[in-house]
Amino acid sequence: MNASPRSPALLHPERIHPALWRGSQLAGARQAIIPTGFDLLDHELPNRGWPVGTLIELMPCRPGIGELHLLRPALTQLDCDRCIALLSPPYIPYFHCWFNWQLGKHRLLWIKAETVFDNLWSAEQILKSQACAALLCWSTFIRPQALRRLQWLATQTDTLFILFRPPAAAHQPSAAPLRLALEPAMQGLAASILKRRGPACTNPILIPLYPARTQAASPMPHATLDLSLLAHAQSGRDLSPLAN
Repeated sequence: MNASPRSPALLHPERIHPALWRGSQLAGARQAIIPTGFDLLDHELPNRGWPVGTLIELMPCRPGIGELHLLRPALTQLDCDRCIALLSPPYIPYFHCWFNWQLGKHRLLWIKAETVFDNLWSAEQILKSQACAALLCWSTFIRPQALRRLQWLATQTDTLFILFRPPAAAHQPSAAPLRLALEPAMQGLAASILKRRGPACTNPILIPLYPARTQAASPMPHATLDLSLLAHAQSGRDLSPLAN
């Protein structure tokens, strides 16, 4: 018995509705994105960039391994007339660094929440106001119900919403459509995509945050005093007192 041909609608479910996709393919629904600035990472993300108006979880193995440097190219592309909110970062923001990134301190909104409830409430108010181009929020503990609410609120905005969570959160369920675990690597980070709208990503992505220092193609010519005595003798030149 011959197998019936597959329906074109099943081969291309996006033709039925933009929010549909095959499990073996990256989702192709039209959604605003911001390029990450790293081609290898863009290639593995749906629509080739950080999705705007959705919850993105980043889980570094520890704070300060380059997770903010990873976001630098995206942050510099945001609307310069809107703020970037830093909600409960683990360290005091170093404003000179942000200035060197062409992100003036007048654009930064630094909020230190005293409790987990205050942190969640502040994140919700920032999303509801839609006054910030980006919200970077750090949270050590958050319930699944709160994650679903944050994801729903994010879809009503055009905000780049990044939630930093501890590495143990990688084993917990989450409503975030995009989740990445971060580890330090040579000259950058190794990003493991734990969840995305598409097939599983089995191999970490090596992201070069710090360009390698390249040596000159040819060594610099040595001064005469650096040459060996034998070379001087073969050249027929008189040895200066300083070379003796």
